[in-house]
Amino acid sequence: MYGKLGRLGWLLGMVAGLAVGTAHGTPAGSAGAPAEDNGAAPFYRWSGEVPAQSGKLLRSEVLEPKLRLENAAESIRLLYSSEGFNGRPVTVSGQAFLPRGTAPKGGWPVLAWSHGTVGIADVCAPSFRGNSARDITYLNKWLAAGYAIVATDYEGLGTPGTHAYLHCRSEANGNVDAVRAAQQLGWPLSKNWLVFGQSQGGQGALCTGAIATKRAPELNFLGTLATAPGLNFMDRFSVMNPADPNPFIVVTLLMARGFETFEPDFKSSNVFTDAAMALMPVANSECIETMINRGVAAKLTVGESFKLFPLSAAPGVAAAARQMEIPRDGWDRPVFIGQGMADEMVSYPATVDFGVDLCARGVTTSIKRYPGARHSGPIEQGFDDFRTWVDARFAGLPATDNCAEIRTWQAGK
Repeated sequence: MYGKLGRLGWLLGMVAGLAVGTAHGTPAGSAGAPAEDNGAAPFYRWSGEVPAQSGKLLRSEVLEPKLRLENAAESIRLLYSSEGFNGRPVTVSGQAFLPRGTAPKGGWPVLAWSHGTVGIADVCAPSFRGNSARDITYLNKWLAAGYAIVATDYEGLGTPGTHAYLHCRSEANGNVDAVRAAQQLGWPLSKNWLVFGQSQGGQGALCTGAIATKRAPELNFLGTLATAPGLNFMDRFSVMNPADPNPFIVVTLLMARGFETFEPDFKSSNVFTDAAMALMPVANSECIETMINRGVAAKLTVGESFKLFPLSAAPGVAAAARQMEIPRDGWDRPVFIGQGMADEMVSYPATVDFGVDLCARGVTTSIKRYPGARHSGPIEQGFDDFRTWVDARFAGLPATDNCAEIRTWQAGK
């Protein structure tokens, strides 16, 4: 199931695969010159007091031409207030895209996009650097179908401060508050909305679905669509083979930087060898494609990367993993998950187990399997399935589940 790298290799591969495709590149224009961790550009740096009220639109500007989506009538960069991983007010950046044509009665229906891993450097923020080629194709399909898209960068990406990578509540807050902020653009937007995301963003979308109604009761949340979502992190930290190759070491360091941001008991220097720590500047300053390439070039094994075995034994790891996990309770809207059965990054059995957990709690849950599909397979193959489900939610049709079938998959029948 986990391939030649073993369980740890599966986890590292999962993290490395959270972003696929080539970004458009660093834009030029009103965003200004990049800075490593003090905001990607002047637009992203808010000099005033951050409002205590989450979801307040602070400013907006038109995206540079090469960052706009082809099927969007308007493409906007946002800066808005949210609640950080520590419960304090923060600024978060993002994007908003309006479909072409005339808005339907009640306004354009809204989809909140939760993106995959891009890095932790501010210049990696999708609203600054651009979306991946894969995501551009996917988002354009939704725009053509008549959906407005609001896309958070997440806390600490683009804006000053370190990205709270994979922190469940931080991602969820960023998604919900982006939708709130977009309502203040003066666009004809409906208050009906749904969240969707891929990989890290699949995790972020599911984190959002568990809290969306309570966090923004003034909006009408309709459900969650997640593809290849990151799940069950602690399980993946428990088995390590020192002899295994570790080509994704720099991406593991990226995860460690997230741990250090929201879990004070975790210290990278206590976990990684000097050889691994020498690559930390790459994790701090580069985006995902360069990280992977540098890690492969380093040719480290797991034993040459870690001081402690397994990773789960390191102080702070268990506490950090708990803050990354998707809630099993609190759900009041339906869930649809698309999962490739040959996904080398996200475990298909883990997705099935998660579905069974939700079903047991009475959540209306559907999983669509894609035989032979790898990590990006669901969003490349499943758009028609996803659109049928999303259209039905906005049409007010009752959602159905396939919980009985999901349970048979878990049992191996």
